[in-house]
Amino acid sequence: MATSSPVTVSSRRSESRRLEQLLRAAHAARGRRRAELLDEAIVAGLPLARTLARRFRGRGVDNDDLEQVAVEHLIRAARNYRPTDDSDFRSYALPTIRGGIRHHFRDNAWAIRLPRRLQEIQARVNSVQTALAVDLGHWPTYAELAEATGVDVTELRAAEQARGCFQPTSLDAERASEGSWNLGGQLADPRNTYELVDQVHSLWPVINELPERDRLILRRRFVDHLTQAEIGAEIGISQMQVSRRLQTIMGRLQLALSA
Repeated sequence: MATSSPVTVSSRRSESRRLEQLLRAAHAARGRRRAELLDEAIVAGLPLARTLARRFRGRGVDNDDLEQVAVEHLIRAARNYRPTDDSDFRSYALPTIRGGIRHHFRDNAWAIRLPRRLQEIQARVNSVQTALAVDLGHWPTYAELAEATGVDVTELRAAEQARGCFQPTSLDAERASEGSWNLGGQLADPRNTYELVDQVHSLWPVINELPERDRLILRRRFVDHLTQAEIGAEIGISQMQVSRRLQTIMGRLQLALSA
C-alpha cells in the first residue's frame, strides 16, 4: 500500500517554494530576464504536471498525449499567473492543468460519447461536491447534489452513472491468465469503503501537520458528526468561521491527494 513519506512531503514543499520564488521573480522582471525565469519555473513545474497526468492513465488516452496536455497547461498557468501577497501558484495551477486534461478527454477520448448536457452536469457536480460534503458532514446524496446544482435528480443520476466511459471493459470478459473468472464477478459491494484506505494513509502526514484546532474541527465534524454550530460553541468561534476553516482544511487535503 502506497503512503506519502515525510521525506516526499518535504520534497514537494521544497519544489513548490522554489517554483513560487521563480514565478514571483519572473513577474517582477522584464524582457529577456523575465523569459529566462519563466522557462526555469516551467522546468521546475514539470514534476507537478507529470504527476497529474499519471493520475489519468489507463482511461483511453495515450500517456504521452496526457503528459503533453498537462505540460501545455502548466505553461499556460505559469504565463498567466499574477502573484499577490497571499496567492499560491500550486493552488492556481492544479485546477488549470486538471481542467485541461479533462477537456482533452471530453473532446477526444469518449468511448461512449456523452451528450454535452451530461458533461456539463458532471462539471457542476465537481465544482460543488467537496464544499457540500463539508457543510453536510457526509458525502452528498443525489438529491442533495441536485438541490445544490439546480439540476433534475434524474439527469444528475444519469450523468454520475456515466462517469468512467472513456475506455469501458466488458464485465463478461474472462481473465484466462488468472483463472476462470470475469470482472462482473469481482465487483465490490458499493457499501464497502476499503478502497478509501490508500487515500486515508496518504492524508495522514498532512492531517498530522494541521494545527491542533483544525484537527479538532475535522474530528468533531466527520468523526463525531457535530454540527458546525456545535463545533463553534465548543472552541469559541462562530459557525461561519467553522465553515471557512473546514473549507480551507478540505482544500488542503484535496491538494495532497492530487499531488
